[in-house]
Amino acid sequence: MILSRSSMLVFGPVALPSFFYPSSKAGFFDMQPAVSVIIPAYNAEMTIRHTLQSAASQTFKQLEIIVVDDGSTDRTAEIVEAFATSDPRISHLRQQNQGVAAARNLAIHAAKGEFIAPLDADDVWHPTKLEKQHSLFQSRPSLGLVYAWYRVIDDDDWVIECSPPTLARGDVHNWLLVENFIGNASSPLIRRSVLTATGGYDPSLRAAGAQGAEDLQMQLNIAAICDYDVVPEYLIGYRRSPSSMSTRHVVMLTSHRIVLETVRTRHPKLASFLFRWSDGVASAYYGTEAARTSPGAAIAPLVHAARIDPAALFHVFAKPSAQALWRRLCRFVARLLAVKQRMVSTSPHSICTSGRFFDADPTFICQPVPPEWLRKRVQVALKTPTPRQLRESGPRSIDPSALVEDGA
Repeated sequence: MILSRSSMLVFGPVALPSFFYPSSKAGFFDMQPAVSVIIPAYNAEMTIRHTLQSAASQTFKQLEIIVVDDGSTDRTAEIVEAFATSDPRISHLRQQNQGVAAARNLAIHAAKGEFIAPLDADDVWHPTKLEKQHSLFQSRPSLGLVYAWYRVIDDDDWVIECSPPTLARGDVHNWLLVENFIGNASSPLIRRSVLTATGGYDPSLRAAGAQGAEDLQMQLNIAAICDYDVVPEYLIGYRRSPSSMSTRHVVMLTSHRIVLETVRTRHPKLASFLFRWSDGVASAYYGTEAARTSPGAAIAPLVHAARIDPAALFHVFAKPSAQALWRRLCRFVARLLAVKQRMVSTSPHSICTSGRFFDADPTFICQPVPPEWLRKRVQVALKTPTPRQLRESGPRSIDPSALVEDGA
């Protein structure tokens, strides 16, 4: 492992305004960072610049940025070193390739902040992300994690789609098990003491050849003991490209199932239907995604979904078909009436997906409420005892307003 810092203020490949970081190295290290941004990076030369810029340009200034190079063979280390030379808040650690969980755990061990902010090496943040999340933790010792909504982006930062505007707060474990409303690793801001108390990230998934659901497992572990809250804005740019881990659908599904078994073992009194629903939705989703590139690999998960959870399989198939039909209908009507531009501007989803992430208004909601079948499932999950309720006989801490605002 190599740890390097530098105090020069001359940027290498990219120059950042001086207000992004303290004026001197000594001044920075006299200041205890409140937030530690941790970035695992493996062969990330194409995206790491943009990711580091989005972290360094946060309006919340009391932070450090720790990049762990997980045995990269490209120019990742060189690029990170150039940034570290110019910004004293950036630390660069190296390790032999051990996987994303081990890289994050190494960064957490080196972190000084009270809060941990994971950021994948291909994702980006809106400048106000950390400031808005950190403000929710004030005077709330029961709060362990704050998430925000995300927009899926391509390699050029163009918005592809947006996450549902879910408002899950309080004791959300069962909701998270049924529906992964956080959706990515770069969303949460986490109280460090809670993260370390729950064991951090599990490197055994990679050892089992099933890397991918470490973030979901960590989030479920925290939800079992602490409250959640949300900043109801689109503050994360979640990049989806052919090389990203999220496109390895069969591996991701295997990882998801291992996490389910781990949770089932840890909380044997949890209702079994919660695990069946979670497995069914994941099998249907990853099966249909795999069908885009490898139809043969999609057969087993889709058959499994049809056997244990037909409703989820129907929804995953029907929703894209309905959306495609609606888009075709809009194009036809637009051509027929010769008002195509006016039609496009009245579609909330087209407004969100017609520009780049940093140009979009993070408060603008363009996704509809979840489908009725999913809202009913969430209602049932919220009435089912959570690990905290099974362990304690105290009152529930779910925010009732979440049920109304999310449409559940």
